[in-house]
Amino acid sequence: MLLEQKNNEFFSKKTPRPLTMQYLGGKSRIVESILEEISRTFSQQDKFVDLFAGSGVVAFEAQCKGYDVIANDIQPYSATILTSLLNFDTCSLKPIITELEGVTHQIIFSGSREKYLSDYFQELSFFNQVQQEKLEWKEYKNFVENTKLCSGNAKEIETLKGTEKWTLFLSYYRNTYFGIYQSAELDFLREFAEKFPKESKEHILACIVSAMTYCVSSTTHLAQFLKPNSQTSTINLIKKRSTSIVEEVLKRLKALESNSSNSRNGVTAKVFQKDFKSALKEISLDSNTIVYADPPYFKEHYSRYYHVLDTFILYDYPQLTYNKRIGSTTIGRYREDRITSDFGKKALAKSAFESLIDSCMNAGAKLAISYACSSIVDSDFFHKHAIKRNLKIEVKEFYLKHTGQGQARHKDVTEYLFLISQ
Repeated sequence: MLLEQKNNEFFSKKTPRPLTMQYLGGKSRIVESILEEISRTFSQQDKFVDLFAGSGVVAFEAQCKGYDVIANDIQPYSATILTSLLNFDTCSLKPIITELEGVTHQIIFSGSREKYLSDYFQELSFFNQVQQEKLEWKEYKNFVENTKLCSGNAKEIETLKGTEKWTLFLSYYRNTYFGIYQSAELDFLREFAEKFPKESKEHILACIVSAMTYCVSSTTHLAQFLKPNSQTSTINLIKKRSTSIVEEVLKRLKALESNSSNSRNGVTAKVFQKDFKSALKEISLDSNTIVYADPPYFKEHYSRYYHVLDTFILYDYPQLTYNKRIGSTTIGRYREDRITSDFGKKALAKSAFESLIDSCMNAGAKLAISYACSSIVDSDFFHKHAIKRNLKIEVKEFYLKHTGQGQARHKDVTEYLFLISQ
């Protein structure tokens, strides 16, 4: 096999992924099986395109196995994670780590963030109550519910931008997806990252995004935040909000630095932030290419679940969606300009898949599609299109249990891997 000839001693070892994410729809549990089936079926190809790369699980493992990797995802947070994860020149991280280790509460609440110190002191009193087992949970509920946040309309945003600097998370999200101190940390960290050259900045931002998914006050995604509704839930929420994001970022920076000592001989990957059609036009596809596609299953799958991560990367003070029924900003505080996917729209999904398949086949590339067949597109569609185009198709099945996202219910799901070639 061509890939086996290319593998060197480094790639034969199992390399831990330094930037993990709490990520809905990630392929961590089945990535080894996916790549095993792909390499067995398409044994002569050594260029690997991860077209909807998400958290980078498949792209990272493909790179570990010796493929020349190109990764793409339209979401800004994903492109940031991919750029760091697949680029191992991290020798500049030591001074960053040293500086972050010296950060104090005074620095966190410096500049315009000082305005929010009184809110933080109130939050701290509840943290102390939990430690002393004296929490009055309804008091914390009232404290949270009385938090005045930016409504996200154009007029209020312009006023905020004109009077404060580096307070987006404090003004938009405190006591929602993150606690007050955590929001101040995020604003500080976003300002902190801007001081560094592009390569270092990408590593810092990627570490923050990774940390955010573990510190967020939500279940397995960021579509909605948890609220205090009982003594137990409030204690759990406060414990989550007492986790320092700076400390979590430091752990990840140190993991990246450690990973750089196991250098991959300068191995890097091209990363694109484009819709799939634009990416396929820009990438040079040929008979040596495997395209791996794991598209969204719902219209706003990732832009709704991870909109806060995009906002952190863009730091653009977005306008927020307005719910006419309740007469205020939507509960999830979503960006008004969220990206949607044709793959999640019943009227457009089949056409999107046909475009994907035809683009790859016309270039002579191999195509592997991961898909949990839903009410949008069923497995028969792929077989019918393969017959129509006179293509070869193999199908592999993986059986998983999907989380109930904070509720007791769990769902048994069959994930398919469609291996398509001329």
